[in-house]
Amino acid sequence: MMQLTPLVKRILIAWAAIWVVCFLTGTKGPGLAAWLDLDPRALAGFQLTSLPGLVAYSFAHSPYSIFHLLLNAWMFALFAPEIEVLFPGKRFGLFLLKAALWGAGFALLMYGLYPGRFGNPIIGGSGLVSAVFAASAAMYPQRVINLIILRLPLIHLFLFLAALNLLFFLGQILGTGDGVAHHVHLAGGLAGWLAVGGFHRFDGPWTRWAAKSAARKAAKDQQRQQDEEAELDRILAKISKDGLPSLTEAERSFLERRSKR
Repeated sequence: MMQLTPLVKRILIAWAAIWVVCFLTGTKGPGLAAWLDLDPRALAGFQLTSLPGLVAYSFAHSPYSIFHLLLNAWMFALFAPEIEVLFPGKRFGLFLLKAALWGAGFALLMYGLYPGRFGNPIIGGSGLVSAVFAASAAMYPQRVINLIILRLPLIHLFLFLAALNLLFFLGQILGTGDGVAHHVHLAGGLAGWLAVGGFHRFDGPWTRWAAKSAARKAAKDQQRQQDEEAELDRILAKISKDGLPSLTEAERSFLERRSKR
């Protein structure tokens, strides 16, 4: 495990401090819980006190079991430092913010689709853990993880846990869920995976799609450049024939953009 990096250390301290406060004050009724929970029902009802929960939920953990906090803290300390090294400074903060918002957004989407099954308030930093775990798996897929009884590449462990989350998520849709916000885990993991270009690091059906998309973009850029060169030649010929005052406002703007470029 790498040495804890600055933002990772601050987040772990914040998790611990908030857990202690929630443990001592409880989470029932008004108070701190109203500001920390990601509450889809309250957000859908436009309750202003629920807005901080769009991000704050990822800093709170169940006060009824310290194992929720300890597991997330251990996983975060294990994988997050190298991602902070990869995205130093504010970039790592934005990485985590994106993961939290992806989780919140997906939670609201699922509540909109299945209000009776995805309406419970959500707390926990598991979405952030999923993001750094997914990013590590994409960046270092062949790193060997020792699970005491077996050793396996990090990418295999990631895919197994992602499949498990997906299975339980489908169970939630069918009404047989276990009360864990697996959809937030999946959204956070996808955010982390995409942040490091995960799909570009492995061959698959998406490889052809990405290649075709890149080819279309290159062809479009080339055509746009040819059109601009043709327009530039036309304007220069007009200036040579009729002088600069003959240019329209649009033609002057085009020349100004070209000169800045």
